[in-house]
Amino acid sequence: MGLSNLERETILLFNEAERTASVYTYNAALQKQLSELCAAHPDQVCQTGDNGRGGLTFELPKKWIRVKPPRVLSPAQRAVLDRINQNKDT
Repeated sequence: MGLSNLERETILLFNEAERTASVYTYNAALQKQLSELCAAHPDQVCQTGDNGRGGLTFELPKKWIRVKPPRVLSPAQRAVLDRINQNKDT
């Protein structure tokens, strides 16, 4: 029996003493991104676990963990983007 979406979680775990963070995730996009980082930076990022049911665990520098709010566009920036998108449609 598979896991529900509620059970497919992502957990970021780090403490103040260590320089690394652990990321446990079922999210396919995040798994792909972290796997690519493993290939590009094998000395800093590695996969440390696979639970056999779709959940993977990775270790990476905790300073790489960011919480970033979405960008808020000014009306002028939004108008420029709208013009660009309209030109693409024609």
